[in-house]
Amino acid sequence: MINPRTQYSSQAIRQRGFTLLEIMVVVLLIGVTVTLIALNLERDIDQVAEQEARRFAALVEHLRDESILTGRLHGIEVDEPERRYKFLRFDKKWLPVEQDDSFRPRVIPDYLNIQFNAGPDQNAGQDQKDNTLVVVDALGEIQPFFLTIIGKDFEYVVNLNSNQNVEVERKPHEEG
Repeated sequence: MINPRTQYSSQAIRQRGFTLLEIMVVVLLIGVTVTLIALNLERDIDQVAEQEARRFAALVEHLRDESILTGRLHGIEVDEPERRYKFLRFDKKWLPVEQDDSFRPRVIPDYLNIQFNAGPDQNAGQDQKDNTLVVVDALGEIQPFFLTIIGKDFEYVVNLNSNQNVEVERKPHEEG
């Protein structure tokens, strides 16, 4: 007669561990999951670039409203190498805007690149930094500028149209 205890022990020994087929299926599933995540992240880079461009455009419009309401000169200083921008008001010199949290300094994510250029403005005062400042006068007129936020497949260009409206234009990204 077979000892039931011996039979159980030999069954337990045979069922220990994974078969090669089970391991291969798990590795395949992990590979597919990582691939899907990587593809989604690449698409997300362009979505983030578009969101950042639209945020910048909305903040420029908001700063225009602030300039009109307060009757003051305002500006946005862009630091292209650091991918950041901050909001300023002119009161004998450029000072940070502090009374409104929506005008806090912003940083564009490090996986996005930017290009910025602003034209000269005669009303900006003596200590304006060349081509780093978008100036908004007390009547709401905005100095011409271009801010390009570069994603993976697309670039989003924020600028003024001929009616002084801030717009965001999407263009295919060309490596150069």
